[in-house]
Amino acid sequence: MRIIIRLTLCIVALLLSGTAVAAAPAAAAPIQRLAVLDIELTGDLGDPQLKAEHETRLRMASERLRRELASSGLYQIVDNAPAGALIDELKSQQHYLHDCNGCDLDVGKRLGADEVLVAWVDRVSNLILSLTYEIDNVKTGQIDDRKSYDFRGDNDAAWIHAIHFMVQDMKERKSAHAG
Repeated sequence: MRIIIRLTLCIVALLLSGTAVAAAPAAAAPIQRLAVLDIELTGDLGDPQLKAEHETRLRMASERLRRELASSGLYQIVDNAPAGALIDELKSQQHYLHDCNGCDLDVGKRLGADEVLVAWVDRVSNLILSLTYEIDNVKTGQIDDRKSYDFRGDNDAAWIHAIHFMVQDMKERKSAHAG
């Protein structure tokens, strides 16, 4: 009887150790270094009195996007400060960096990033807006990802919700492609 119990325990131990080996994850791919440029605002900008409000909201939304992407584990977010002068120069020449024929790639190269994310909110009206992002591969110059999300309300809460939804969707899409 003792021999059967010992044999059974050995078999169970072998099975469990085999399961543990089989369940061990494969070596994870290195996390891509991502430069996230400030979100831009296009379309109907509304009354001139909204300019200061939009500038504040764009700064807040850009920082929120960087924080959420960093905490998502999808990317290693690089600091844009070393390319600040280049970004300012490009903005003075091209009003929108998301539509500048690849100037964002120059920023990515300067920062040593693998990819660059440009994002913009298109304001159709005070109620109807869309958040679009594009991720460009610094080496190839190709678009690696692009998607747009409609949202309602030109206010902080709506913008924050749109950014959060976008990052969650990016995680789900990346997870679906990995599996």
